[in-house]
Amino acid sequence: MKVRSQPMRVGLAAVLLLGPLTAGAVSQKLRYKFELVSDPVTTVVDDSGKGHTGTAQGSNGGTVVIETPGYEGQGVRFPAVCVGTTCPKAAITAADAVSLNPGTALFSFGARVRVTLAELSADHGSNLVQKGLSTTPQWKLQLDDAVAGKPSCVVRTTGGTGAVIVKSSVGIADGTWHKVTCQRTSTTLTILIDNVARGSAVLASTYDINPAGQPLTIGAKSVGNNNDQFHGAIDDVYFNLD
Repeated sequence: MKVRSQPMRVGLAAVLLLGPLTAGAVSQKLRYKFELVSDPVTTVVDDSGKGHTGTAQGSNGGTVVIETPGYEGQGVRFPAVCVGTTCPKAAITAADAVSLNPGTALFSFGARVRVTLAELSADHGSNLVQKGLSTTPQWKLQLDDAVAGKPSCVVRTTGGTGAVIVKSSVGIADGTWHKVTCQRTSTTLTILIDNVARGSAVLASTYDINPAGQPLTIGAKSVGNNNDQFHGAIDDVYFNLD
């Protein structure tokens, strides 16, 4: 009996050892859940543990404020719709980091978003999460559709050239929380709404996205003029290398 039971113990040990190795290769590089923030928001803890502390910035009296309830717990809300150069502006920024510059690696990034039709801006697009600008390498989730609120994923390579844009086939401006994800696989860039693919485009495996030197921004690309201000609520922002 002792001889026959030994392989069973070895087999169990092997299963226990292999379990964590085959659980998946997703590596979370940044996550903001917005649970431990002041109101108005000043700094945001990086819940991934990677230390990418976010800092709220504003101009013309603009602030980032707590949204309760958020998708889970609490989220954050950005300034209301306004037209003109003196409108309140606000964004959350985090410093450049090598781990947020994916290059040719596979990735996914996105956020939970709540916005209404009345919060869509007719005179400018709305940037949700981005790293890099239109003239630099970039990855970005935006909301540029003022009719139905259809989000889109954007990536750019060296010098901001060769932009690949994937627009969702469905809108999200219905006042409820939606998970919006941009995902790169070995051959495509895909946008997912509530975990369902709603658009994709071919993206070569050699397409290099390296926005080195650029900060991460949430809610707008800056707090200056023409900053593509978002006017709704955001929760659970994340960036993963797959």
